[in-house]
Amino acid sequence: MIKKILISIIILYFLTLLETSFFVLFNVSKWIPNTLLLYIIVFNIIENPKKYGGIYVSFIAGFLLDIFSSNFIGFHIIIFLAISLLLKFVFNRYVRISLFEKT
Repeated sequence: MIKKILISIIILYFLTLLETSFFVLFNVSKWIPNTLLLYIIVFNIIENPKKYGGIYVSFIAGFLLDIFSSNFIGFHIIIFLAISLLLKFVFNRYVRISLFEKT
């Protein structure tokens, strides 16, 4: 799990740099794609609902985006953690995927 989180930190760093420096140049009607949010959603969907790697990844993504943005520290952390916890709750309670269950 540590290896997966370290790889995710590197991916998150590059996505943060893309979002804050490159995608700003191509904004269409003041809209910039949030690549970190997409990565967090995909990571939580792919990961086993019983594990907590998605929560760590969402905290790190929120922290990186808070560092590079002009909002106060903790704004994106709270939003990304809430989305990650909501996805974990929904997948843990309502979605049964046979891939994650050991028989």
